[in-house]
Amino acid sequence: MMINFWEDKWCDGGKLKDKFHRLYALEDNKQITVGRKLAQVTLASSFRRHPRSGIEMEQFINMVNLIKKTALNSSSDRWLWELENSGVFSVSSTRNLIDEKLLPGADLQTRWNKWVPIKVNILTWKMMTNSLPTRFKISCRGILIDSILCGICNKGVETTSHLFFSCPIARQVVSLILRWWYLDAAELDSFEEWVDWFDSVRLPHKNKKLLEGVFFVLWWLLWSFRNKTLFDSKGPKKASLFDDVVCMSFNWCRSRCNSCFGWDDWLKSPNLIMM
Repeated sequence: MMINFWEDKWCDGGKLKDKFHRLYALEDNKQITVGRKLAQVTLASSFRRHPRSGIEMEQFINMVNLIKKTALNSSSDRWLWELENSGVFSVSSTRNLIDEKLLPGADLQTRWNKWVPIKVNILTWKMMTNSLPTRFKISCRGILIDSILCGICNKGVETTSHLFFSCPIARQVVSLILRWWYLDAAELDSFEEWVDWFDSVRLPHKNKKLLEGVFFVLWWLLWSFRNKTLFDSKGPKKASLFDDVVCMSFNWCRSRCNSCFGWDDWLKSPNLIMM
């Protein structure tokens, strides 16, 4: 990839066409590359005339001095990721940028649990940002649908908060999870309330990440349960939802957390597992 002398950022101070606009106006070949420009006898060789005294000469002298300070090497061009000082792409820098751009007024930060699959983390992020196509969300977009009631309980309006927190089946499974983890009962109505509650839970750090993974799996299964209820000819069984949370979170978390805890320990007291 050829670097444009005037229009690309290749030296200190930004684009040269903005820093030395009078010289840019004199340039006959505005698409000239850095290599061709520096190979000329002088930096003014491709100008339609030599810079005159005053601002033109001042800018020319400043540009010459700036170029002298710039060291070029013979290595091949490569892509640089500007969000990291190392120039190497990272997921965390991208996530931080998304938080900054999409959630400018929010106190919540993106939660990412490496012990569950990426698809589960993405669904949690969509839930947190209210980006899931719930029935209420679809209706707000002006799309005509048969009902805006919850696809699971068919009672409350299907918002993100209702589906994942206030819906009776969601409350029932959360109650079972808290009993399973020997935690006090809690009635949560939104993701923000869940974050406040979760931050107050006293558990060893790694065990707490396991608990977070369990909730991520619960939300993944609730969304799947809702979709199967609405679109499959044979709906799923509510009685198996908690068992699915226990089994799926065990398989996903244990395979990713580099710990060899057993099924019996997971069933009896996951909060006491030695990580």
